[in-house]
Amino acid sequence: MRTSIVVRILFGLVLCLLFALQAYAHPGSGIVVNKQGEIFFTDTGRGVWKIDRQGKLTYLPASRFHWMALDEAGSFAGSRKSFGEWFERVSPENSIPIIITCSDFPCTIGRDGNLYYADTRPAAPRIIRRTPDGSESIVAAGEMFQNVSGIAPGPDGSLYITDAGRPDASVIRKIAMDGTISAIAKVHVSKSGTGNPPPETEVSHCRGLVVDSSGVTYVAATGSRAVLRITPQGKVSGILQSEGSWSPTGVTLFEGEVYVLEWSDSPASQTEVREAWVPRVRKIGRDGMITTLATVSR
Repeated sequence: MRTSIVVRILFGLVLCLLFALQAYAHPGSGIVVNKQGEIFFTDTGRGVWKIDRQGKLTYLPASRFHWMALDEAGSFAGSRKSFGEWFERVSPENSIPIIITCSDFPCTIGRDGNLYYADTRPAAPRIIRRTPDGSESIVAAGEMFQNVSGIAPGPDGSLYITDAGRPDASVIRKIAMDGTISAIAKVHVSKSGTGNPPPETEVSHCRGLVVDSSGVTYVAATGSRAVLRITPQGKVSGILQSEGSWSPTGVTLFEGEVYVLEWSDSPASQTEVREAWVPRVRKIGRDGMITTLATVSR
């Protein structure tokens, strides 16, 4: 009898753990485009994918991480395959450009060639600068960085982040080079679309973002299944509304066009939760036309 009770307790704990893991799980938001127009994006079910200029989709063996950064100058080309506890160099050593992925935190390469990431652990949330030689320093710290779900460089060297700490809205913030922090816009998110809820079980309604040379921000509003355009004055407008069970999680820019990483949020059923999410990449042309470039099949 005692053994039976212990087994039941252990079984219940395992179920609770599995449900907890699913509750905090989410698909990746990493997508970048290099100067040659090649697209790279994260797949939390497989690793990393590349789309070449001809539209060919190629799998690149890598860890199943969430976030991605493009080191166009190759500042981190000599880094180890796994470095800094959280990072992985996907590209071959000493090749240029370098694709870097991160397991736990949003990351980006700044205009100065350093790697920036948001350490969102509750004990000491902060934005960290990592140089190619491995030195780290704190750019900014405080409770507001506990729910950062995207980070990108601005044209003047500043950093832009998505703060998803409110249940009804996400705040787009700018961290200036002198450390000044300002709010660019508050994005009120109302879940929309058909099918299952978006692939988010936490309140991070807005995820990845990118900033163009004029300071216009594009953000993946995952909770609203939309991509938004935000002017430097804070005016928000929608430029894409995902259909059906798709939701955007990441965005990037190339030659004036917006590239969007989206995920289908079909229930996991009998599939491991990361494998159940299916990514695709779409392009928003300068004329507003939307084109699907690739969809990953399981």
